[in-house]
Amino acid sequence: MKYALLALICAVVFLVCFLVDKLIGLLFPKSKTEKSGNVVRLPRRNAVAGVLLVFVPLVVLLFFIPEGGDTLMTVGCVTAIVLGVILLVNYLSFAIYYDDEGFVYKDLRRKKTSYHYSQIRGQRSVMTRSGVNSILFVGKDELNVYSTMQDLNAFLNKAFYKWCEIKQIDPASVENNPAMFTWFPDPDHKMKKASSL
Repeated sequence: MKYALLALICAVVFLVCFLVDKLIGLLFPKSKTEKSGNVVRLPRRNAVAGVLLVFVPLVVLLFFIPEGGDTLMTVGCVTAIVLGVILLVNYLSFAIYYDDEGFVYKDLRRKKTSYHYSQIRGQRSVMTRSGVNSILFVGKDELNVYSTMQDLNAFLNKAFYKWCEIKQIDPASVENNPAMFTWFPDPDHKMKKASSL
């Protein structure tokens, strides 16, 4: 009986998720860039950890709590579920959608901003213990990207070659380091060169 109830709960959760996804798709239609299929997302481990932190404590609460209840276990499970939901919301909130024309940056507040590759001014990267952290200077904005993100190098590659094409720059003449996720020149470096002339 417990296993049938567990299977029923899983089926209901997946059905609700499917219906919510369809409803969101109808209420907030995607742009052409978002439909292109090219997307940069946060590391997949965030989503996996979020699902595990929601599902496992839920099973523990439903099937393994003693008859009299266990306050410490209940508090621990609820805390884990909250952390899992935070990880999932964080994972689903951030994305960079890109195509041949430009890209859409969706931040953690779910604010979408569209950019054209010609607006890129430069990039600055820093090596940390967790990988390479970069700031992509676009227009007046600074976009933070991390080497642990899914498909980041493919996005930077396309952005670099489109930027070179638009600015009529030979890609070989630009000093960059794709292995370190650094494709664009530092914007301050250009300013220093100009002021020294």
